[in-house]
Amino acid sequence: MADVTGIGLNAIDYLCVVPRFPEPGEKLRMSAFARQGGGQVATALCALRRWGLSAVYCGNVGDDEHGRLSLSLLAAEGVDLSHARTVPGAVSQFAVILVDGRSGERTILWERPPELRIRPEDIPCEAIRSSRALLLDGHDVDASIAAARAARAAGVPVVLDAEKVQEGTDELLRLADHVVASTDFPARWLGAAVPPEDAVREIFARCAPRTAVVTLGERGAVGFDGRELVRSPAVPVRAVDTTGAGDIFHAGFLFALLAGMPFPRILAFANAAAGLSCRGLGGRGNIPSLGEIGEALAG
Repeated sequence: MADVTGIGLNAIDYLCVVPRFPEPGEKLRMSAFARQGGGQVATALCALRRWGLSAVYCGNVGDDEHGRLSLSLLAAEGVDLSHARTVPGAVSQFAVILVDGRSGERTILWERPPELRIRPEDIPCEAIRSSRALLLDGHDVDASIAAARAARAAGVPVVLDAEKVQEGTDELLRLADHVVASTDFPARWLGAAVPPEDAVREIFARCAPRTAVVTLGERGAVGFDGRELVRSPAVPVRAVDTTGAGDIFHAGFLFALLAGMPFPRILAFANAAAGLSCRGLGGRGNIPSLGEIGEALAG
């Protein structure tokens, strides 16, 4: 039995720290550079492994240098890759990330060929049924729906990283037990900007998950569990780079959920993990330890 099976994106990130965002046609010297593993689900699984949970990754890479590197980085973290697939002739996903050295905010330029799309037939149903939780990023909707149905049938809780809105997103939302949405997702989904407190109630009313959460970056997160509206503040840190903070939030949410923490504590734990991860460069470059998260919560 694995603690978490994750289905979704895996990438290589090229991180460039610049003193400010460049002007068109300008040459600008970088102040730092790094190459790391990235991708929403893959990064979350790495964090869970460092915190002592077991993790299975399902996703596709190309048969190129980026693909080999991305899988080797996951393997080095101890992530189970028995359901990762290498697509012959495909180019693996990668991203160039510009990090504003003044604020730590990032701008992501990415590429993911259609050949890497995860198909419903790629879904490891047996691994899902024997897991304690399923993490989805929802990018490949048909496969995500198939995975969520398999999890629901087995009583395995589904945590959805809700970011994109596309055909099938509504059905996927209704299959999720815990919807953790990005700041901009509610406006895309509802077609109008609403306060996050209203957004989580609307997600809950329309889709009936166990919990609905909207992450708010440096303002923390807001969540609703049908009884209590929880406003959870962020942990104050000096942000070096916000890349991957949402991915670490999802990892923190899953860890706390599986530990049986109450809903307000789950949000506090996830906020602390996400905030502390911003102290270093890259999504995996400064994943905090459980001890550091505990100290932040105690303070």
